[in-house]
Amino acid sequence: MANDTLPQPIQTRLAEAYRDLPEAMRRVADALMSDPLLGALWGIESMATRAEVSVGTVVRFAKRLGYRGFSEFRDALRGACHARSGDSDLELMEAPTDVFGTLAEVARRDGENFTRLIQMVDQPTLEAAVRMLVKAHHRVILGRGVSHVMSLIMGFYLTQAGLPCIAAIPSDFSNQVANLGTEDVLVVLSFAPYSRETLDAAQFAKESGIPVIAFSDHADSPLKPHSDILIPVPSEDLLFSCSITTFAALAHAFAIVVAAQDHSGTLKRLKAADKVAQPLLVNHWLPMQPGAFNVGHVRKP
Repeated sequence: MANDTLPQPIQTRLAEAYRDLPEAMRRVADALMSDPLLGALWGIESMATRAEVSVGTVVRFAKRLGYRGFSEFRDALRGACHARSGDSDLELMEAPTDVFGTLAEVARRDGENFTRLIQMVDQPTLEAAVRMLVKAHHRVILGRGVSHVMSLIMGFYLTQAGLPCIAAIPSDFSNQVANLGTEDVLVVLSFAPYSRETLDAAQFAKESGIPVIAFSDHADSPLKPHSDILIPVPSEDLLFSCSITTFAALAHAFAIVVAAQDHSGTLKRLKAADKVAQPLLVNHWLPMQPGAFNVGHVRKP
């Protein structure tokens, strides 16, 4: 069935189905009808959270209305909003101007993402990913757009923990992956809308026998067929973007666990890095004031 582009069909489906909906599905309908414009922007986890139901209930609700799945249902909902407003509603959506209030809302949404992350991931999967990273001879992390920012964060944390990584830039994806072998690991990150370069790199690696760890927004992400381990990371942000907060915390957790496996080695590397960076520290190019902190002469307790 093709996606609806006019508002009437989806409104009619909601109205006709509402009376016979189970209580949980009715809560989904109520959440959508309370604010259909924002509803068109919600992801599946966000919709489930707002309706206080499971993700599975949202999927069943979409199918109950005659759609193949959630993506087709949300496309129809977005099409209805565009058609109703002459394509202007989403564009006219006002950006927040109250910084403090917006900060509170972003923090709340990130808190929801953390909660969903804990619910979605499981310990055996995370431990398997850690083992794969530790065992690998080389580690390359790929991501485009905001996913590239995430790859830099993960590469920084893991390198500090003693697992040197390369966070490849999109223009060099093919060269980086082509140099990997079966003893290495490729880490790929992609969130909707998914990057074709990232998907192609993951597919090539998987077909070449290179272990692949994927991070994406859904367990059924397009990366799933091309990965050995896929870890879903809820990351929806306010209005238009993808939050990096949840992934950054997850990457930090990976690094802490890795570092704990070689505590003395980690301390040795950090001290060596501090020694190398010493000439770059602030007290070497700013005049010292009386009583100022001098990292070169830290008084031991």
